[in-house]
Amino acid sequence: MTFIVKIGYNFFMLANIISFVLRIGLILAIWTFVWRAIEPQTQSARILRATLLLLSMLTVLAMIRITG
Repeated sequence: MTFIVKIGYNFFMLANIISFVLRIGLILAIWTFVWRAIEPQTQSARILRATLLLLSMLTVLAMIRITG
């Protein structure tokens, strides 16, 4: 694994892993924020929280697709 070609491959693989971890971290941070910001007391509040989670996850997906 010390050949020049394999070192380049390892660098590319490490960059992909870091990118993946950052994307998962972004999703977890947004999910945690929405989950704690809206405390459901009624059924409609639960629906609102689920809707906000869905819309925020779709927004994150769109941002990642556009920029990545």
